[in-house]
Amino acid sequence: MAAGLLPALAWANPFASLPVQPSGEAEVTGKTVITLKNGDYTHPHFSPDSRYLAFSREFSEGAATLTEIQALDLKTLRAKTLLDAKSSRDFDVYSRLITGFVWKNATTLQATVSDGDVNGANLVYDVPSGKLIDKKPLSATDTSNHEGNRIDAMAKAFPSIPFDVLANALAGGFKVGDQKYVVQKNYWQQDNNVWYLDATHRQMVKLVDIPADWIYSLRGAFAYGKDFILLVAHDQDAYLARYAGGRLELLYRFTVKNYQQTALRVEFARGDRVLFQVVTGPSYEKRENYLFVYDKAGLKRIKDVGSIDDVDIDDTGRLICLSRWHGEKRELVLKELKDFR
Repeated sequence: MAAGLLPALAWANPFASLPVQPSGEAEVTGKTVITLKNGDYTHPHFSPDSRYLAFSREFSEGAATLTEIQALDLKTLRAKTLLDAKSSRDFDVYSRLITGFVWKNATTLQATVSDGDVNGANLVYDVPSGKLIDKKPLSATDTSNHEGNRIDAMAKAFPSIPFDVLANALAGGFKVGDQKYVVQKNYWQQDNNVWYLDATHRQMVKLVDIPADWIYSLRGAFAYGKDFILLVAHDQDAYLARYAGGRLELLYRFTVKNYQQTALRVEFARGDRVLFQVVTGPSYEKRENYLFVYDKAGLKRIKDVGSIDDVDIDDTGRLICLSRWHGEKRELVLKELKDFR
């Protein structure tokens, strides 16, 4: 009985029968600018003008995890502490962890701090002065109607998709152009296929035929010319694929810790090259992520970055910052990026 099921199972996995396309290796880093080792460093994030590098520093105190928020001035290579360990005690449940940074402009940084449970806050800093200028609980909602306008525009282009289904698909989907998205519906009584939606041309194309139980398996996508690069994952298997000219090709296959916490993040895209990261598991566990470059020659894995946990590249394409494992802690390494012109 089990043997008889094997052909059906192989058919259900859209990547099982695809040969892996050849890929290469690349080196992208140059001179090391600075290395920070005295702590556990996470979430490097360059300011829009490449003047500052924000990051968090975590360390343990007994059973608790404390956090500092710092900003490195890239002209002087001096770090300024925005949130010190003592102040981070205000978020006192299980831990105090930074879950992300957003630069509101060149000098205003928003940090999202979690208490390790269900609460937290968005802290907004003026970086040059080092002052906290705003603090809002995570429950505070954004009154902007931008998201509603986006869904309304897509709904007019695709009236055959129920509004709630479309809204859910876009919330978990990936923008690949002006009013263009790659999505998975992830909705009751709907298919789990990967679709390309082009509202401008009212075009809807199925990119991957996904098994019914592979819900939330689309983990990332970007466009390269007329091609789409997709990350699809299920259980502990992840597949990096290319959809080109009506054909699906398998570029890379690897193992992940948790498929619903696997993600593709484009770090830099300019000219005919895209540098992107594949995150292989939750940020609160030790993980080793992948860094790739994709260009006209195809896919190459970047090999000169070490055992990375996170990566950011500045908007000029001149600097790359690596949060990478050094034993059981993460060091922060700022390096020059090779010229991609």
